[in-house]
Amino acid sequence: MRNDDEFCYRCGQRTSAFQRMFGSRAFIGSVIAILVVAVAAVLTYFIWTGQISFPAGGKGEEETVQAPEESGGELGEATGEPEVTAVPEATATPYVFEPAEVTEAMRAELKPLTKKARPFLAFGASYYENNANAFRWDNETATVMALYNLYQVEETVGYGDTQSEIRKAVKKEIKRLFGGNFQYNLTYSNTFPNNVFRPVNNTLIYNVSPITGRTYSMTVDKIIEYQENKYRVIVSAGLVSENNKNNKGYFQKYTLYVNKDENSEYGYTIEKIKKYKKKDGQIG
Repeated sequence: MRNDDEFCYRCGQRTSAFQRMFGSRAFIGSVIAILVVAVAAVLTYFIWTGQISFPAGGKGEEETVQAPEESGGELGEATGEPEVTAVPEATATPYVFEPAEVTEAMRAELKPLTKKARPFLAFGASYYENNANAFRWDNETATVMALYNLYQVEETVGYGDTQSEIRKAVKKEIKRLFGGNFQYNLTYSNTFPNNVFRPVNNTLIYNVSPITGRTYSMTVDKIIEYQENKYRVIVSAGLVSENNKNNKGYFQKYTLYVNKDENSEYGYTIEKIKKYKKKDGQIG
């Protein structure tokens, strides 16, 4: 009907204004248009907020349905999220130290320290000839070595200096050579090396035969880094003629255990010294 039809053109019954309004095609079309716009707005909102998504892929592609155990949901429950494959993070290869011979690389770097060890090791070599004296390395031996450098080689201390002055200087030398591995302990006895210096009154005297016509000699035969920044330094030391270096006396092979030490004057300190054994020269 039209809005102004008072009677139905089919049955002739009088109509009310309300019936005419809802019977109007224009009104019904307006209502339908409003409903379409409202539905489109609601759909647009859900798509924009991600609450509704559409499967990716072109026309004709089959839809892939995740199994419940893969998607993390229960049977019949849709997650609405695409499957994501985790990519493992790249990891750096861990550093593994391998023992090795490093003679050529470390000979020059260790020279300042081995040069300081040379006089006493060369001097003491003959005392171990034919196993005449049992070799030991302890606080007393380390103290004599430090004192020997100061008294006989560098001559910065000597006869007439008080024992307290000598002790102070020797403690500093021990620190330079050995770090904290050995402590000052000067003990006099009748056996080597404790017989090299003897206290007299309030000073010290050199108590063994002086070296005449000979000089100190020591060669670094091999250096092995057996742990990271830890080295076995194998040396041969003894006294040679000052006029003919080929005229050698008794030579002793020693193994010096040396540690890298950034706080040391020489960059390295001696952990201990022992007579060489064949296994000391093996890598590992």
